[in-house]
Amino acid sequence: MRQFFAITHYEFCMSIRRIGYWIAYALLSVFYAVTVLPPSEDWSSNVLFSPMVWQQAGHLVFLFNVFMPLLAGLLTADRLQRDFRGGLNELQRSTPLPRTAYILSKYLGALAGSLLPFFAVTVITGAVMVAAGRAPVEFFWPLLVAFLAIAVPSHIFVVAFSLICPLVIPLRIYQVLFTGYWFWGNLLSPKAFPTISDTVLNAVGQYPLQAYFSVLVDSTQPVATAFTKPEAVINLLVLLACSAAILLVGRFYLHKQSQKA
Repeated sequence: MRQFFAITHYEFCMSIRRIGYWIAYALLSVFYAVTVLPPSEDWSSNVLFSPMVWQQAGHLVFLFNVFMPLLAGLLTADRLQRDFRGGLNELQRSTPLPRTAYILSKYLGALAGSLLPFFAVTVITGAVMVAAGRAPVEFFWPLLVAFLAIAVPSHIFVVAFSLICPLVIPLRIYQVLFTGYWFWGNLLSPKAFPTISDTVLNAVGQYPLQAYFSVLVDSTQPVATAFTKPEAVINLLVLLACSAAILLVGRFYLHKQSQKA
């Protein structure tokens, strides 16, 4: 158990100590600050009151979630590959740490590292809106709920696949394919092109946004047929099941690789 937490802590620290990691999130934050959060000329019309607070919190986190998981997937795609390139996997196989615990520790460390900047951006944005008088202090609570309901499931799904798939697909090819998948499978309307964005495999947060925050985004579904709460629960369970399945595939792959060695 000590080794499990040590690897998780090490992986998390490796994430947040990468300068390029923070530069990427900083540039994305600047993009959001310029395009999503510019102040209105009429400040009074921007002040949020209940029940607008919950809707605005959900919509804000969803807008962040359009690109943040994509960036997280691209930045975490080299985690296990790094161990193979540096020969660390040979050293780790010589320890009594089970292979399942090894994958889970790497996964949890990478997941926490990818969620930290998203959480920081969310909190800072909320603080700015409260300080500017555009939202009440109570705005922080809906923001936290929206972060847990929209951002966390997306990252659970994305980080799992980005950790395992580059073991069998060249890294750069995976990053290109993943970028294409993210827009095709989550943001492209089926009214424009065949896609899975209107199914429970949607990972961008459309289901919880419509079901729990009553924000109707007409990109994957007609507004008249908003997703329901049971559908949002099914969406969450499907994403969790897919994440668990790909991690099991990764464990099986590493086991086969160790037998070949």
